[in-house]
Amino acid sequence: MTSGFYLSANNDKEGFRLPVNPESIKETVAGDSQTYTIAKLGQVSIIKNIQLAEYTIDSFFPIRNAFYVVAPLFEPSYYIGKIKEWQVKKEPIRFIYTEGSFVINELVSIENFECSETAGDEDVYYTLSFKKYVSFEPKKMVVQKTSGASKGKQQVVKKSAPPRQNKKEMPKTYSMIQGDSLWKIAQKFLGNGSRYTEIQQLNGIKDSQLRKLPIGLKIKLPPK
Repeated sequence: MTSGFYLSANNDKEGFRLPVNPESIKETVAGDSQTYTIAKLGQVSIIKNIQLAEYTIDSFFPIRNAFYVVAPLFEPSYYIGKIKEWQVKKEPIRFIYTEGSFVINELVSIENFECSETAGDEDVYYTLSFKKYVSFEPKKMVVQKTSGASKGKQQVVKKSAPPRQNKKEMPKTYSMIQGDSLWKIAQKFLGNGSRYTEIQQLNGIKDSQLRKLPIGLKIKLPPK
């Protein structure tokens, strides 16, 4: 995977690279402390867990190719339609940023999407805001009536909810694209680039072949 900004959904079965790299990315990790006033002491701050990280990017979808276009180009309506479709489905998407000195590879929710056009300019300018997504499974509380000495009383029993049917599963195979390496694949799917040796051994790839892996090569992935 080459440097840039990527959005994907449905376990990476659909998605795209942003055609024009945003000039900057804003990452916000806010605290959740609360302030109280105590007599004779004044205000004190109670530090709590940090809030979910938020990311904001600004760029545009060009109507035609130019030197600043860094990915295969589609009509602006394609990108806009996909982003709105993901919003409607209320499913988390994967946001990958590999351009600068740090890497972002997170499941996120689309919190805000604004786009606009200017008279005489066919390009579509947009602002995208994301929030880190943490999956969870709610638990149901079932109230049961007891008999005998405790008749009339109620007992609360915890019952685990069945697994979500749309829970994401890591793919078992992956087809390499231009700019890929085993390290990048391990970083993307296993969360640790140094695990590339597991992929290498699983697929019987020799050290001498690591820099010559062809585009389209189907790679088996180990369990996460």
